[in-house]
Amino acid sequence: MKDVGAQRIVIAMAIASLMPFLAAACAQSVGTQHTANGGVITLIGAQKLPPSPPPAGAPSGQKLTTPESYYEPVGPFFFYVETLTANANPNKYGYAPTVACIQSGVFKRGMKMVVRFEVLDTKTGKRITDRDGAIVKLVLPHGEDVLGRWTIRGSTAALPDSAWMWDTSWDIPPDYPVGSLDYRIVVTTKDGRTGTFIPPIQKTSTADSRVRIIE
Repeated sequence: MKDVGAQRIVIAMAIASLMPFLAAACAQSVGTQHTANGGVITLIGAQKLPPSPPPAGAPSGQKLTTPESYYEPVGPFFFYVETLTANANPNKYGYAPTVACIQSGVFKRGMKMVVRFEVLDTKTGKRITDRDGAIVKLVLPHGEDVLGRWTIRGSTAALPDSAWMWDTSWDIPPDYPVGSLDYRIVVTTKDGRTGTFIPPIQKTSTADSRVRIIE
């Protein structure tokens, strides 16, 4: 009953974008990044195209109804989650990101994916931290579990006023299957309460908002 109740009431919320200063704090520029040989990689660009026609709405005959679960109380935990590229150091497979420490939902095989998150107890109104004796882990679709750690953002290079959050990372094997990654975050407190974060998904015939692994 505990698992069923948790699945019904645990809120699953992921933030799709961060404030610009998060990227600026880790990368040289949001718009461009200098390479080791003096070149420049364009990170964000735009091209002039004809305006798109107004959205047609739901297909004819299809009625979209909000599931009743969206109107139910949330809890026992609230999650804030972000996925990022790692720092510029090579990982265990010898790969380093071309653009370090920025939020991303797309990762190449061999890269390190960093997951940072906060967990708030909706019963007490307090954060779940290292003092609570909770077990917090990233659960990957192939069955691997990676324990989270309570740490300051920026690790040893952080300034004293940096935020403290849960953090974990995963080195993506170079031969890992490409496609969408259905990860979860599971928290279990010492009093036996449990909650699971599952990223909310936007799916259309041409788009899928889940984290993606590419060649």
